[in-house]
Amino acid sequence: MENLLHRHQIPLLLFLKAVVFGAAVAILGQGGFSLLSGSVFVLVASVLYLRPLFENYPTKYAFAILLPLAIIAIDTVQGTLLFLPMALALAVLFYWILGIKDFIFVKRSRIYYAIALSMLYLIFILFFASDRSQLFFFKYFAVFGASALLFREWLRLIALFHFPQRERVAALVGAFLIAQILWAVALLPIGFLNSANLMLLCTFALAELLVNYFKDSLSRDFLRRLALVFAFLFLLIYWTSSWTLH
Repeated sequence: MENLLHRHQIPLLLFLKAVVFGAAVAILGQGGFSLLSGSVFVLVASVLYLRPLFENYPTKYAFAILLPLAIIAIDTVQGTLLFLPMALALAVLFYWILGIKDFIFVKRSRIYYAIALSMLYLIFILFFASDRSQLFFFKYFAVFGASALLFREWLRLIALFHFPQRERVAALVGAFLIAQILWAVALLPIGFLNSANLMLLCTFALAELLVNYFKDSLSRDFLRRLALVFAFLFLLIYWTSSWTLH
């Protein structure tokens, strides 16, 4: 009975932590970003994530990326209808990150896959929506770094991966390819949202190829299905794009 009660208390505690995190994001966004408010937000989020202390943190990279991502994202949508949905989405991401850390999910690698794709999609949106004439290379290498860390942490959660050097090389190769595609997509005059959609599609395809290659499960049927999905979504993005020069 005590163990059953404990199992129900953990998800509730994580939910309350996610609510506090979402509230902290909303307060930060409403008050406007400053060094003091940003530091308080990072402190609050770190206390929520790090407790209990001195344990293994399998989602530490995702959490570290979420902090600046949340600050930039909520500041970007301040004063718009996207403000509350953004705060809610960030709280959900935080809940998933906590859930993996505290082992409340059975399919941890799949949940992390959803986290990584969601975070990268938001990163792509912010990248393409920003003024790329300012600090372009800083933003570009920030995307590369975030991609490498998220790939590496995701591969580490997959049961078949127990070789740190192999995980590191695979993550760097994946991040390098994403960076190359990002450079090419940045030159296309298709609007920031469709640019982000195209990057998400390429990242999804690359991740599927990467993990199935290392699982030795690449087959003609898999490649055929992936190619059909990629082609359909690529044509959909192409059809909905407005090809205008900026």
